[in-house]
Amino acid sequence: MSRVNPLSVVDSLSGKQIFVTGVTGFLGKAIVEKLLREVPDVARIHILVRGSQRQSAQQRAIEDVFSSSIFDTLRSIHGAGFDGLISQKVHVVEGELTEPLFGLDSPDFAALANQLDLIINSAASVNFREAMDQALEINTLCLNNIIALAKHTHHERETTPVVQVSTCFVNGLNRGIIREEVLAPSSGLINGIDRDTYDIQPVIEKVQEKIDAIKSKNLPAEPIEKKLIQLGIQQSRHYGWNDTYTFTKWLGEQILVQGLDKQNLTILRPSIIESALSSPQPGWVEGVKVADALIYAYAKGRVSIFPGEDSGVLDVIPVDLVANSVLLSSAQLMQGQKQYRIYQCCSGMSNPIRLREFIRHIMQASKEQYAELPKLFGKKPEHEFKTVSIQKFRLYMLALTSFTWLKTSVGRLFGSKNASDLMSKTQTTASLAVIFGFYTAARYRFDSSKLEQLQARFSLKDQKTFNTKSDCFDWRTYLQKIHMSGLHKFALADKPEVVQPVVADSDKQQAA
Repeated sequence: MSRVNPLSVVDSLSGKQIFVTGVTGFLGKAIVEKLLREVPDVARIHILVRGSQRQSAQQRAIEDVFSSSIFDTLRSIHGAGFDGLISQKVHVVEGELTEPLFGLDSPDFAALANQLDLIINSAASVNFREAMDQALEINTLCLNNIIALAKHTHHERETTPVVQVSTCFVNGLNRGIIREEVLAPSSGLINGIDRDTYDIQPVIEKVQEKIDAIKSKNLPAEPIEKKLIQLGIQQSRHYGWNDTYTFTKWLGEQILVQGLDKQNLTILRPSIIESALSSPQPGWVEGVKVADALIYAYAKGRVSIFPGEDSGVLDVIPVDLVANSVLLSSAQLMQGQKQYRIYQCCSGMSNPIRLREFIRHIMQASKEQYAELPKLFGKKPEHEFKTVSIQKFRLYMLALTSFTWLKTSVGRLFGSKNASDLMSKTQTTASLAVIFGFYTAARYRFDSSKLEQLQARFSLKDQKTFNTKSDCFDWRTYLQKIHMSGLHKFALADKPEVVQPVVADSDKQQAA
């Protein structure tokens, strides 16, 4: 099929000055790496990095960003010239995302703003149980700094374009098909201004009053933090969200839509971001992500029952597809669009995987590959991973907690280590359920048709290089051959291998 003037990422971003936040995070690294590798003529990438008394922002960028294994492909391409490439193409801005003007002096802030052609904000606190004050600062209020940066420009246009990385889960407790558009709060407790905007200022003020009331109490830091975490959960549920992260990310979307007057803005919503499908290295991942927490707990024998719906869709998307979506969105945004756009990078509609399939693939891979993945497995998993309804799980946990408390109390009197282990397993199960139960009992499906239409506007070469389509892989191969080995190779790179001693049958009881 012929295309008239297809869009091009390289043509749109070459020669441009791009400001990127969140670069010490998982997705931020993937975005910067892809820019450097596939858009070699990008003029400059300005990255915001927080320094400390221990190390400067420049030192932290070297240690926490460019020493990452995601840059190994670039290192192999450029060899001894890798450091020179980073020095030439990357400018480290030492600043704090949540401080006014990022903590910069006014002249430095103005000088930065006047250079920029594009802003990509991928910074976020992805802790689902973050203290309310921290989540509000990082995911919501600091976006006023992004707006200030975008509007402080000497360019002919009024505002520097902004790509905001949000999350599909700003849908909160809404159900059904979730479109690529502004989502109304399911609670109905936040008044609408027009079709796209809501009156969030009174909500933020009320939440801030509650935060201030907690902080005004003469309590040690730990109890204060626990109260702020509880406040986050309570306020999120009250207004129609499952957790503090998704509530504050929705508020952040509203800050930007309103602050940028619905112009020069693209919001990119990924679902659950996991390891790379292929680029720059299959399976590349950092840390334990949402789905990985279940895999890791199962691998260590800590979880055998979990709340979820077997038929529910677990929406997972590889990180390289998300980074590609950011760059396609950026290229389109540079064409001078006015009306803001929203895209969702997800798998739930075009390549859905049911929770029962996800679990089956993981259990099969675990039992077949445990010996090849010694950092992940201590031994061959013997138990089955089962899901139950939330109602049954609550009854199960109530009974198990009561039984465990009694057994632990008696066992500790006699110095039993097994009793403490049982309580630890129970607490792990309960904690995972609170955090992830919402995501494994989905009552929604994310639509990505607009992102698919966007990709079709690019050249065939770009569609391959910056692929965003989740139907380009099968789940069995991704989970069993790519993701599990990626967890072992990258996420657990610094962990020692678990070597199981060979013991005689007569010694097994003592060794256990």
